[in-house]
Amino acid sequence: MSKLATKEGSKRSASEIALLQAKLSGDSLLRAEDLRGTTPAAASKALARLAKQGVLTRVGKGLYFAPKDTLIGKSKPSETAIALKKLEGKTRLTGASAANLLGLSTQLPARPQLVAFTTNPPKNSGAARIKLRRSSGSQPLPALEGALLEFIRDRGATAETTPQESFRRLQSLLQHQLNTKRVRELRDAALTEPPRVRASLGALLEFAELPESIWKPLKDSLNPLTKFEFGLFAELPNAREWQSK
Repeated sequence: MSKLATKEGSKRSASEIALLQAKLSGDSLLRAEDLRGTTPAAASKALARLAKQGVLTRVGKGLYFAPKDTLIGKSKPSETAIALKKLEGKTRLTGASAANLLGLSTQLPARPQLVAFTTNPPKNSGAARIKLRRSSGSQPLPALEGALLEFIRDRGATAETTPQESFRRLQSLLQHQLNTKRVRELRDAALTEPPRVRASLGALLEFAELPESIWKPLKDSLNPLTKFEFGLFAELPNAREWQSK
């Protein structure tokens, strides 16, 4: 962003930022955290003010909807969209949904498959298949990295591609789509996962010819006497070195 754009952006009020974000928001659902360039307190007040003016609709605690004009009137958010927005940052795609995002399956489930790191499922989330899991304590991951960890947790069972094609695509993802910082964050998140997941990811990172400094912490975290069921990842040429059965 240019200095000029930054300077101009700093002149906008919280309400103006909220209006702009409402226009740009793909799902039209907004929280104070979505507004950049203002303080959380100012963002919350701006959203509440716009709701009172009828520009936004309050659909939950701290959650607002920006209706759009349609042929049949103002748009409304679905209950599922609201539920998933409330879980934002606390979910990962899993199952066929994860494989589809990774480009390893053409299946797109009618009901999104998610794992949620929360103790209570959100209300009105019936259109999504949500599994609850205790929080691992790691930082939330972007969708792509989260889907990869879940795909490994599933032992690659949802892939429609051959093992060789799956590995080629995952290697390309790790080498070209994710920068070093994102790969390290993926590795750090994996260190809180079960040993089998750590081993499978480590084997994949090494196979993708990433630096030893990235995958060695995963290797060091494993009990060298334990063997793991890798599923699809047992086909990696270095799987035995990573304690695959």
